[in-house]
Amino acid sequence: MSSTYVAFDLETTGLDPRRDAIIEIGMVKFRDSEIVDEWSTFVNPGRTIPFFVQQLTGISDQDVAGAPPINALLGQVVGFVGESTLVAHSIGFDQSFLREAGLSFPNATLDTFELASVLLPSQTSYSLGNLTKHFGIDLAQAHRALDDARATGLLLQELDQHAAVLPLPTLVEINRLASENRWNLSDFFVRAETHARKHASLTSIEEKALKEGSLVPLLSETARQLPVFPPELEPLEQPEPLDVDLLAAFLEPDGPLARTFPAYEHRAPQVDMLRAVAEAFNHGDHLLIEAGTGTGKSMAYLLPAIAWALQNRRRVVVSTNTINLQDQLYTKDIPDLEAVFQQLLNSDEPGATGDSRFRQLAEKSRGLRVELLKGRSNYLCPRRLDSMRTRNDLSSDELRVLSRVLIWLSQTTTGDRAEIFLGSGRERAIWSRLATESGTCTAERCAGSQGGRCFFYRNRRRADGAHLLVVNHALLLADIGVGNRALPEYRHLIIDEAHHVEDATTNQLSFQATQDYLERLLSDIAPEGRQPRSGLLADIRRRIERGLPPQIKNRLLDQIAATQTKTQHARQKMRDFLLALAQFLEVDQASESPYNRQYRLDSGIRSQPGWSQVEIDWDLAGTPLYELLESVDQLRKGMVELEEAGVPDLDDLNADLSSIASQLAENYEQLNAAIIRPQENGIYWVSVDRSTRKLSIHAAPLHVGPLVETHLFHQKENVIMTSATLRTAGSYDYVQDRLHAYEAETSTVGSPFDYKASTLIFIPTDMAAPNSREFQPQVEVAVRAVAKALEGRTLALFTSYNQLRRTAGAIGPGLAANGITLYQQGSGGSRRQLLENFRNNQKSVLLGTRSFWEGVDVVGSALSGLLLVRLPFAVPSDPIVSARAETFDDPFYQYSVPDAILRFRQGFGRLIRSRQDRGVCVILDNRVLTKRYGQLFLESLPDCKIQRAPLALLPKSAADWISASESVNNPLETNAGFPHDPVDDHTWL
Repeated sequence: MSSTYVAFDLETTGLDPRRDAIIEIGMVKFRDSEIVDEWSTFVNPGRTIPFFVQQLTGISDQDVAGAPPINALLGQVVGFVGESTLVAHSIGFDQSFLREAGLSFPNATLDTFELASVLLPSQTSYSLGNLTKHFGIDLAQAHRALDDARATGLLLQELDQHAAVLPLPTLVEINRLASENRWNLSDFFVRAETHARKHASLTSIEEKALKEGSLVPLLSETARQLPVFPPELEPLEQPEPLDVDLLAAFLEPDGPLARTFPAYEHRAPQVDMLRAVAEAFNHGDHLLIEAGTGTGKSMAYLLPAIAWALQNRRRVVVSTNTINLQDQLYTKDIPDLEAVFQQLLNSDEPGATGDSRFRQLAEKSRGLRVELLKGRSNYLCPRRLDSMRTRNDLSSDELRVLSRVLIWLSQTTTGDRAEIFLGSGRERAIWSRLATESGTCTAERCAGSQGGRCFFYRNRRRADGAHLLVVNHALLLADIGVGNRALPEYRHLIIDEAHHVEDATTNQLSFQATQDYLERLLSDIAPEGRQPRSGLLADIRRRIERGLPPQIKNRLLDQIAATQTKTQHARQKMRDFLLALAQFLEVDQASESPYNRQYRLDSGIRSQPGWSQVEIDWDLAGTPLYELLESVDQLRKGMVELEEAGVPDLDDLNADLSSIASQLAENYEQLNAAIIRPQENGIYWVSVDRSTRKLSIHAAPLHVGPLVETHLFHQKENVIMTSATLRTAGSYDYVQDRLHAYEAETSTVGSPFDYKASTLIFIPTDMAAPNSREFQPQVEVAVRAVAKALEGRTLALFTSYNQLRRTAGAIGPGLAANGITLYQQGSGGSRRQLLENFRNNQKSVLLGTRSFWEGVDVVGSALSGLLLVRLPFAVPSDPIVSARAETFDDPFYQYSVPDAILRFRQGFGRLIRSRQDRGVCVILDNRVLTKRYGQLFLESLPDCKIQRAPLALLPKSAADWISASESVNNPLETNAGFPHDPVDDHTWL
């Protein structure tokens, strides 16, 4: 960059400019890409610096004690900046503190965070540390003002160079959008286009296509090419059974897997699981199979699934709960298996008996087609992108996301949102307006109009020819909801992470309408005002201004005017209804709680005297909402006249009208059921946001088992459900009852880990009850003790975020004094980033709540201590929990305890992740000792060494147990000969 700019950074006592203060300022002046001046100073904040800030920055109270206050430094700041462009990373944060101090700059500004989020759409983190690492910029001391300011200035230079080599059509389109809308990054992208034009120019074809609004010049080379779809499968009517012994031999110590991957470990439970899965395919059985941690489930089901699909030309669908596992299967586990087949094909060396049959399967694998498919909302919709590109009223947020999407469009071949970073809720909401829409997707028509370049259409057509289709539970259940139109036909299904099926089904069938959503829905039709210039009605009005016979035009204009009036009427009546509902629920009281308040709309609340008025107010709101739906339907019919009159390109308007009509219909039906006509299988409740006090109305199914039974177990030849946690108290009864899997066979394969030798369960005998005042101080003592004894390497799992925060505040200073870093959920940073930091910094402690009870995979000594603070019972007042509990004769023992045991087992499973791992699990909830049901929790765990002792013995017991791996004489060690295998760099999980 040739202009002069000042990169600056502030360190502060906290995040709130009204309550916190600046403690350090750093400024670096750049001219012609060279540093020409630097200035930094400590600032006296007039208050104590919080411990976590001292830990983060290394700035102490002594450092700032003799420094000047901020008001004495403002003149120097102004003088240093002059008329230069101001540059900062997340500049809004720094500006807010300067404004609070009395300093506002009229200078042009650039935010390197915002700029990087646009230019690097697939980056997983935009922290200054990660970006400097990405570009190889030296950041000597992170979270110190001068070093951060210097790094920010150098980062801007790298981003400037990166922008200049973007495809010219992309830069031209971004600048066209920015020229019609106000955006603070406009000048930056104009400079980038000017620079790019020195080395390239638009072809006449590109220029013409861009003027016509075509996406083609903006696509990657691969995405521009017309797709060639594979032929659909022609299944054998009489399937040939699998050779179970042959498949099992793949996993033997001298089998193809071991020969391909030297680090491969033979695991007897993995072979047992493979045999069970293969037999289920052969006999057409439904199967529930629990496989302990470390079994290697994915390989145990993928190998027979692929063999069955190839041998019988029958599609097998594999479903996972999380997109992360879905991507892992597709990008790692399945390619690993394909590598085994390739090794067999490439090898001429004689091997163990059966090699000829191994090669036969490998030969068939040449034609293996594997596809990954996600729900429509995961794919960019070309039609909806085109629609947003035509708007001239884009907000800064919309411009930022749209520009990021356009840059990503020049790189992606899949259109999958997993490839693009969407940080805030606003950004995700904008994506939802760009994504393919399930109810009104016109993929086939878009495929034609976009030259076959609809991303969802491409993926869906490829899935038609796939032997193995990898999906997630949401899409699997959406397929049921739309009558099996979301997925191609299949008869064989494997569900991994099956303990989530009930929750996933519940989520898929749930409904939510927030106040903001309802307002936005009506504004999408017509915003408030006499003659709105945006919204669907304005779009239709613009399309009929010219070229129509007056009679048709006037009739449509009358329909538009009537629909606009009905929209305004429905908006006002909906506001009145929500206000009446809030008054009935006495929502003002919600401000007293730190959590959202929930009110279940059960028979008790419906019998209260004031409820009849709520029903009256809903009738007054529901009637105009239904009339609006009818009016939108009339407009849809009016589109036929436009088509007959020769108005071109009406697909967008038709799709938008269909989408609006579908949303209006769903909201009317669901709200009417919630207030007036509750369904027998429905659960209804109102939630009140604790900060805004706005309402949202919810509905969920009471029972999902009949749906799973009808659409999966009854319709598929075989369904295999697997997880590490399907049993409670050694029985499958609970999960079979919840999913109506009464006819499914059950099988259990244990973990290959020697828990008796690797795991100590320590249960303090003197812990107070979890609901007593003494419990919290004891929790703090326990977490601190384990962390110090193990020098970090500790994960503590809570069921309450409030308790997590209190614990963090109490133990943080003491841990820091011992050189141990504390990471806590909710303190900033994503879940992924927290886990990455914890893995890479062994002298650290991580505190997490519910989302950390699953999916935490830290192999090796980085995680040696696990504390389970409380038994993970679901909140009894949760509307879904309370409603389902009422369906049991003994709700606590038949529902609450089994549900909590499954969560408890998931939490315990975070500790031992490989054969060489060794760990201590501390259970702080004394109910495992004092309550009759406590023994059920302990019996659900593997056979470990258990020590019941006073809390004071915890530090020594933990330290001794971990160090016992180097000593055969430790009295706690029950199997000193436990083999500690080399680190397995290729874990078959």
